[in-house]
Amino acid sequence: MRKQIVDAASRAFTKSGIRSVRMDDIAFSLSMSKRTLYELFHDKEQLLMEVIRMHRQEMNEYIIEIASKADNALEVIFAFYRRKSKELYELNPQFLRDLRKYPKVLEFIREEQRSSDAAALNHFNEGVKQGIFREDINFEIINQAMSMQLDLIIHSDLSENYPLSDIYREITFLHMRGITTEKGRKMVDAFLCDVREK
Repeated sequence: MRKQIVDAASRAFTKSGIRSVRMDDIAFSLSMSKRTLYELFHDKEQLLMEVIRMHRQEMNEYIIEIASKADNALEVIFAFYRRKSKELYELNPQFLRDLRKYPKVLEFIREEQRSSDAAALNHFNEGVKQGIFREDINFEIINQAMSMQLDLIIHSDLSENYPLSDIYREITFLHMRGITTEKGRKMVDAFLCDVREK
């Protein structure tokens, strides 16, 4: 039942943002009493935290699966990009603006990001060995800079003027072109060309 509630909340938050979705709306969508819902999640912040936790877990599992089959480090990044871009295309920008009202949730997101930084660093180092990423780059700095993308989108008004997926594309490929070798840059440009055509 908890999974059903989290799935329903995730769909509602994605479509309408966080603030405009009431706990009553979620209970109603599941033909559930408010009492039952509040017994499982005592407020919307706790439910939002579970939505974020579930999303992070699903993304981590997806990346592990992709990495186990990928021929090189960029394939993993491209797969991650495709999935993230699709999510942002479907996400109401109000969701990210509403996150400003939930500092505990934001801190949880940052902690989760820090915990996955080591894995990302290993990934970049593997790409250096493969001749895809430049060896003269401090990937600890790059990794942290890329992790700050979400903060940029949440705390700026960019999403009021541009689609989230466009913002994500421009920031991601700016980084990618800067840290890749000539070999890697050709792969990035070919992927970007394919993305823009679609």
